[in-house]
Amino acid sequence: MDRWLGIDFSGNALMWRQGCRRSNVWIADVRRDRGGFHLHDVCRVQELPGAGGPFERLAVLLSAGQYEAAGIDAPFSVPDAFVERTGGHSALLERVGTASAVGRPFMKGSDMVRLIAGVVPPLTPPKPMRAADTFWTKLKINVRSPLWTGARPGAPMTAACLTLLHRAGRPLWPWSSGGLGLLVEAFPAGQLSTWGLPHVKYDGTSKAATATRATIIEALATRLRIGSRTPALLGSADALDSVLAAFAAVAVTTSKVPTPSGITVATEGWVAVHP
Repeated sequence: MDRWLGIDFSGNALMWRQGCRRSNVWIADVRRDRGGFHLHDVCRVQELPGAGGPFERLAVLLSAGQYEAAGIDAPFSVPDAFVERTGGHSALLERVGTASAVGRPFMKGSDMVRLIAGVVPPLTPPKPMRAADTFWTKLKINVRSPLWTGARPGAPMTAACLTLLHRAGRPLWPWSSGGLGLLVEAFPAGQLSTWGLPHVKYDGTSKAATATRATIIEALATRLRIGSRTPALLGSADALDSVLAAFAAVAVTTSKVPTPSGITVATEGWVAVHP
């Protein structure tokens, strides 16, 4: 279809409310024509068409599969021991995706940890990591544990993403490697680092942050035509991250993205970055 999506995600339920004007959930629509890749659109999740709340509309968009692949900046799994405890990755998605979440589109992060770990968080150790998380941490890139429930928690993001994956019902990379509507775990900071670009301090409204975004956008413009969407990316790091997430989707469908052997990819998944 020559269409790829990128989604900058959030585990904060408030960001998914229809009336939220400062939502940090953005969707990029990247397409390819004879002139190469171009940014067709970028918008907040609240701007998606359809019925229901923003979370439901995004799930419907993804479930339709009318794209080559979609990159999502959120954990697709949890550390291996917890996946095994729930009976495998499919069972993990089923358990979290069908859990009760009254008044919100997905369960709370602390409730998710209690559901899959069988204990009240924090865990011991409190910040268990997947192999992919450890990989980026060793490169000195900040990564949140997908099961951390303290300050700057990763668990709410995990709960939200696992719920979305369950509702979308699409094949997931690297568990699946082909077919339309493939969903891929993305990591914008890791993508920027891979390209040798600034990967910190580009969020916010300060002159320094805006200047850093401008530097990133200038480099990004060598990979796709941004055109009239430039002000949106310059004005929001979240909008910019959604475009970076789309490149994870492009990577798995246009080039071979390596995954390590001999570790827990089959349960924990992996993060795709474009070379």
